[in-house]
Order: sequence, then C-alpha cells, then structure tokens
Amino acid sequence: MRVTGGILLVAFLAMVTLVATSPNRFLYDETYFANYVSLLHQHGFTPSFLNSLNAAPGPLSAVVQVIFEPLTQLRPVAMRFVNVVSLIALALVLVMWLKREGNEYWVAGCSVLVVPMTWVVAGMALSEMSAMVFVTLSLYLQLRGLDALDQGRSVVAWFLVAGVCLGIAVWGRQPYLVLGGIPVLVALMEGRLRVPVAIFVGAASALAIPLFVIWRGLLPPSQHLAQEGFSVVHGLTSFGYAGICFILLGARSRWLPVKVVLGLVVLTFTVNASFGAFALYPVRSMVNRYLAPSAMPLYGNLFGSLFLSCGVVFLSALLRMIWESRRDLRRLTVNAGLLSVAASPMFVAHQYSSRYTAMALPYLILAAQPWRQWRLESVTMAVLGCGVGFLSLYGYFPH
Repeated sequence: MRVTGGILLVAFLAMVTLVATSPNRFLYDETYFANYVSLLHQHGFTPSFLNSLNAAPGPLSAVVQVIFEPLTQLRPVAMRFVNVVSLIALALVLVMWLKREGNEYWVAGCSVLVVPMTWVVAGMALSEMSAMVFVTLSLYLQLRGLDALDQGRSVVAWFLVAGVCLGIAVWGRQPYLVLGGIPVLVALMEGRLRVPVAIFVGAASALAIPLFVIWRGLLPPSQHLAQEGFSVVHGLTSFGYAGICFILLGARSRWLPVKVVLGLVVLTFTVNASFGAFALYPVRSMVNRYLAPSAMPLYGNLFGSLFLSCGVVFLSALLRMIWESRRDLRRLTVNAGLLSVAASPMFVAHQYSSRYTAMALPYLILAAQPWRQWRLESVTMAVLGCGVGFLSLYGYFPH
C-alpha cells in the first residue's frame, strides 16, 4: 500500500508539472469554456447568458472560473490549475468517507489518478471537474445520512443539503440528473427515508428545473438538434471504459462465473461481427504499415468487439453487485449511482467521449473499494493507469 501511495504522489507531481508547463493558450474544447466566461461577463448571470452558451454543458464551470478570476486573471495555465485544485477537493471528500471504512483511506481516495480519464478532465480547463466536486459532496452527504439513520438520528438535513449539491452539479453537467432517482430507489428499500428523499428530490428539482425551463430543454438552444437520440453502443462503450478502470483500481476480477463471462464475450463478438456496430483501431498508424488494407475492417471489428465485450461483462457484473447489495443501503447507493452515470452516454447519440464516463469517478472509487486487494497487482495497475493518464494529458499539450 505504501508503494502505491508513493506512485500516486509521483503521479500527482507529474500532473502538476504537465499543467505548469502547458501552452499558455486554450486548446481543443477549452475554447468553448473560455468563451463561457466571456459570455458571463458580457450578459451577467441572466437568461440571455444561459441561452447564449455555445456548447452542451451548463454554466457552472464559468461561474467557478469567474470566482477564481482574481487569482487566475483568466490565463489558460492558471485556469487549468483551478481544475487541479478541484480534483484535490474531490479526493479529500472521498478520503473523509473512506476513513470511516478502513485504514487505507488516503491511498484509496487518491486513487482518482489511477483512472486515466481523470488526467484530462482535471488537467485542462474543461467543464467536468466543478460538477464532479458537487456530485461527490452530494454522495458523501447521502452516505452520512444513511449512517445517521442507522444511529436513529434525523437525516433530513443530510438529504436536504445533498439535494442542493446535486442540483448545483446538474448546472455543470446535465447527465447528473439521472442520480436524482437513486435515493428514490433506496427509499423503496427503507420506508423511513421517504420524507428525507422527497426533500432531496424537491431541493435538487428546485435548483435544476429553472435552468431547463430557460433552455426549453436539457441543452442550451444552440445544441437542441446536435445531440438528440439514443445509442446503445455509446452506453456499452462507457461501461467498457468503466470496467477497465475498475480493473485498474485493483479490484478482484471474479465478479461473474467464468462460463457466464465467456458466454457474454462470444455473444458480443457474434453480434458485433454481424452488424459491425463498433470498430476500434488501436495504434492504427503502426498497424497500417504491416496489415493489408483489406484486413483493416477485421482488425477494427476484433478490437471493437473486445471493448464492447468488456462493457457487456462489466454491466452484467454491476447489475449483480447491485442485486447483492440491495440490503446494504450505502453499497446500493454507490453501485446504482455508478450504473446510472456510466449509462448516461446512451442518451448522447451525437458522439461519445471518455470524459462522459469520467463523471462517474467518485462512484467508481467507492464501488471498487470493497473489492480492492493491496498487493503487487494493485501496484502494477496503479502504474499502468497513471501512465496511460499521463500520456493522455501529455498528448493534448503540444511540446
């Protein structure tokens, strides 16, 4: 465990170094969210501002960046560090909860860096981190509320503030809206939670609904047509990423019987080969040198099927975890929340980004925790996850 902690410390210093030496100009999607800040200055926090947003996410990241503007002066590198600080805050909230569950809480909480997608959302001036901090707070408060329930104390305040935090998170990333149903599911298992959960849903709705009323939909007006639809492939791709991250976090792999895993893999390969729904081309530039052009479709289908298989297997394992944890309200909250956030890319047919799956980060960490084993394999996986994350972020910064 100490070795893993040392790896995570080196990884964090590497992230800080990458951000500190990154180009002092906005890159890729950062341009959209820098424009959010300009629009906020131009219109103020008004319906005109909300209706002028030129990308899909909500306005929370702009508000956060304006709060930190006296320190950042809206310089690109400094704005990226706002998200690094947000990642630290997220990890500390996880540590506060994990401290109640075991001795390895510092290493477990800082394992956010083992999830490769974390590096991009935390190392660039993008929109996810501010919403992720608030959704992590909401999850923490719900879990503390369930603790209070076990001790016979009032839980209304915990769920009220948790609902407020979730409502704020939705103003950053609208897919978090799906998390409003998780406490409702928990209340079906425990009747004493009906009133607190009603207050939770009411608080979250009171904050989120005005935004959607102004937009007349779940997205800003400029995006109403761009991302409508439904995509099973995007959902399975998201579960594929989540499953890989689960393994990187050092979780034990025997979540399902071997025969069931093999059956799911064969079924996924067969369906994908028949319909060609998803193709993936790892190290494509190198493969092009040695593989005949006529063989490339087979190559793409093979790796696409492997990735979809990972998604199908992890989805099946997660459903089993939810069923087995149905009597443990805390585990049910975490596992069902992970399912909801990981599934949310299904409702974005326009495109898929691994950043969408990264939004499940706090749920991934807490869902993996009971399965983790602190041994050599976990050290290896930590190095691999941090290494991939480092290379991902490095690839976004021209050098």
